[in-house]
Amino acid sequence: KTHGHTRSPSPITPLRFTATGDFRSLLRSTGDVHPFRCHGGEPEQGVVGGAPDRHRRPPLRRSRGRKHPPLLDSRFDSDKCDALKRLLALIAQGFDVSNFFPQVVKNVASQSLEVKKLVYLYLLHYAEKRPNEALLSINCFQKDLGDPNPLVRAWALRAMAGIRLHVIAPLVLVAVGKCARDPSVYVRKCAANALPKLHDLRLEEITPAIEEVVGTLLNDNSPGVVGAAAAAFASVCPNNLALVGRNYKKLCETLPDVEEWGQILLIEILLRYVIARNGLVKESIMSSYSPENYNSGNDDTYTNFDLKAKANDLVTRIPGSEVADMVSKCYLEGPDKYFLPSSYADNGSLQFDSSQFTSAKSDDDVKMLLQCTSPLLWSHNSAVVLAAAGVHWIMAPRENIRRIVKPLLFVLRSSNASKYVVLCNIQVFAKVMPSLFAPHFEDFFISSSDTYQIKALKLEILSSIATDSSISAIFQEFQDYVRDPDRTFAADTVAAIGLCARQLPNLASTCLEGLLALTTPKSLNRESGYGEGEAIVLIQAMISIKAIIKLDPPSHEKVIIHLVRRLESIKVPAARSLVIWMVGEYNSIGHIIPKMLPTTLKYLAWCFSSEALETKLQILNATVKVIQFYNLQITCTFTRIYTNFL
Repeated sequence: KTHGHTRSPSPITPLRFTATGDFRSLLRSTGDVHPFRCHGGEPEQGVVGGAPDRHRRPPLRRSRGRKHPPLLDSRFDSDKCDALKRLLALIAQGFDVSNFFPQVVKNVASQSLEVKKLVYLYLLHYAEKRPNEALLSINCFQKDLGDPNPLVRAWALRAMAGIRLHVIAPLVLVAVGKCARDPSVYVRKCAANALPKLHDLRLEEITPAIEEVVGTLLNDNSPGVVGAAAAAFASVCPNNLALVGRNYKKLCETLPDVEEWGQILLIEILLRYVIARNGLVKESIMSSYSPENYNSGNDDTYTNFDLKAKANDLVTRIPGSEVADMVSKCYLEGPDKYFLPSSYADNGSLQFDSSQFTSAKSDDDVKMLLQCTSPLLWSHNSAVVLAAAGVHWIMAPRENIRRIVKPLLFVLRSSNASKYVVLCNIQVFAKVMPSLFAPHFEDFFISSSDTYQIKALKLEILSSIATDSSISAIFQEFQDYVRDPDRTFAADTVAAIGLCARQLPNLASTCLEGLLALTTPKSLNRESGYGEGEAIVLIQAMISIKAIIKLDPPSHEKVIIHLVRRLESIKVPAARSLVIWMVGEYNSIGHIIPKMLPTTLKYLAWCFSSEALETKLQILNATVKVIQFYNLQITCTFTRIYTNFL
């Protein structure tokens, strides 16, 4: 009896708090009353020694005389549940209620499952901030590890792992080892999730035991536990591939049933293990990688598209796990980063030997990996699709790589959120093997809703996969892109046109005609002069023209002559500098250019003083080249230029 009234305990309603949204729904059910605030500014009757109003329950609040809410000290489980619910609701709102930690933690010994659940939710949130107070309940945690209810055992383990104190690390390790063999799948999964927290304490004496528990969990029969164990492996001992070797076949069989984010980690782990043990597949595209597959010339042609794979000094042997790490990430970042000399400078000059290659047809490990990742190419999760595509890109024979194309294009069309990441991967694939995506060039046409970053990636892919049969349709698209109001994107399109001309030399003349048309103000929708955006397009057009002329200078004499005649109307300093550079570089080509040199130099000497600095430097550079080539003495023209420069 309480003040003349008989109170019967209310039935326990199971609660599920799995996300912040659940706390918010709970908060809505409790109303807007602050649990620690007096309504009139004064303590209510019954909070500190008085009798409460018979018709209402005193609210949970902070009084002047006491630092903790009275409901947490109630002998009724329903009062404790009410108080804990309000605390969790405030946590969901972002309030700090850690000052109630001592009053909450003593309720961990409650026999009520509902109270215990709410207490553990509170402890999981604040145990790391208040480890000393949480340590007072370590005996209760250990006792709950033997509770018949698997939820209680899991909560106790999570609370113990959340106490980041070195002094109890051995106790936590024993608890994790016990829970790793628990009959409940949920408890074993919690044990796997606790391992990274235990490893973060950086205690070397317990590291071997932690790794042994990881190996035990990797051998689990439950896909959920295996996914959590893969995450623990990646965090605790990513280089201990012997643990993977013990359970490789079982992991491959379990992979399709693991949760999606666990699949991503497990795919990377299995890939690293196969490469570290067997090496690259000799029939794959990665084993035939060489600098000759890329443009290795010393060219500064493309400012917007730097597509050169700087791999002239490729060193093709890197030991064991480093090969695994480098190649498993290569399909995401591209070979430029992972095959540069800086990535292996500390390893010395090494060479591949034939023993580091295996065959996909005879190696059971490789066949098993390709077989278990094939269904994942059509996963609903785009990250899983990319991870599976990376395995086939690295390990599958060249004739089987085409199976990754349609899944990637499907993800590209169906998921706007992951479009950029998918395009980054396709960009790498298309640079190495353009024929993969050449028949699907229309999937990379620009959409009005695309962001600038996506537009730039699509342009680069289109210029990489262009063929004689598709170039006419691609050029028709490029003509629309050049007129885009975003002049930076238009300049990128001009750079892509120049790249197409380099890849398809028989279309160089057609590309030059279009690029020369862009050098006139009229073609850029400017009747007089160039705006800031038009200047960017003009400069990029000159850069592309320069790159095309460099491929075969004698056949492009007329283009140089045309640019020299238009020099007076080109007012952008960077564009003028490029034209002057071509005059000096190709001063001996044909019969007309040598005859134009005196007049051109006189014009440059006349306007030298009004030129920008970069243009002046190119004038001096071109004049010196002309004098050196023709073995002339310093003429009055050069003397005038030199005098004005001083």
